Amino acid sequence: MGKKGNPARASILIITLWVLGFLTVFVVNLGFMVRSQLQFADHLQDRMKMYYLARAGIERVVAELSNDETESYDSFNESWANNEEFFKDAVFGGGFITLSYHPGDQEGDEGEMTLYGAMDESSKIDINNAPQDILITLLERIGKVEAEEAIDISGAILDWRDKDVAVSTGGAEDGYYQGLSSPYECKDGKFQIPEELLLVKGMTLEIFSEIKDVITVYDTEKVNINTASFDCLYALGLNRSLCEQIIKFRQGSDGLSGTEDDFIFKTPSALMSIGSLFTEEATQINTLISRNILTVRSDIFRINSLGQLKNARGTRSREIVCVLKRQKNKGAKILYWHEN
Repeated sequence: MGKKGNPARASILIITLWVLGFLTVFVVNLGFMVRSQLQFADHLQDRMKMYYLARAGIERVVAELSNDETESYDSFNESWANNEEFFKDAVFGGGFITLSYHPGDQEGDEGEMTLYGAMDESSKIDINNAPQDILITLLERIGKVEAEEAIDISGAILDWRDKDVAVSTGGAEDGYYQGLSSPYECKDGKFQIPEELLLVKGMTLEIFSEIKDVITVYDTEKVNINTASFDCLYALGLNRSLCEQIIKFRQGSDGLSGTEDDFIFKTPSALMSIGSLFTEEATQINTLISRNILTVRSDIFRINSLGQLKNARGTRSREIVCVLKRQKNKGAKILYWHEN
């Protein structure tokens, strides 16, 4: 007969196998946790790098604006507005920086061209200061709103931004807004962000989406004719052919914005020198000039700064959008800041 097995040894073997199994699972889980933590730390480090790349792009623009040698005017062919070497996939700190925008040279969209630098906020209509007739034209021509509705919405915009409680034609004050299913007060103050328009009586998302690229809220007050888009000029009341003529004249012989041969308007009255004008067109220009609606320089700029890292894992990016005010003999003042 064979010998009986030793129960104690069998138990030790089973316990050893259990311990080894437990340790194996523990080591595998520990390795997974460590790898996850390392990946997370790497991700945070990359996010921080992309953030500072985007910040570096903003500082580059600030430096270019402070070195601007043409204080009397601002245009697309200056280094802050279009400089591919500085602002298109510029290598910096192990990553890349891109600052870009569209000048809006074509009707109905932002235009096919891309410029590299900062966008002039004075290329848009300031809804905090624009008179009602320009608001109406903006809503009709760009917002694609019928005349009567445009009058009502423009009145509501005036009531939202003014401090009195008198109701404009078609407008609204607290009585209307407090009667809504989700009531709120009429602001009776300036718009702080464009999206605030969506709180105004009559404004819809569809209308806002049409006009959002043509408006600003940063008290630019006047429109810079050196940088104004087609839609902005059209919203000011100029006819289509005149808007096209101004932009083509401004672009110079190469037909491109932001190049050396651009024609720069040194004064608003220089608009009269763009060539043959019909009497109606000359009247339209003279009306804007006499109302002091036009300018040739700017102090407020929008920056879309993209910081990118490109490696084996692909391309990742982080964007900072800011609006700043250039101040003489002072640092730039930040008016808006958003990180994506």
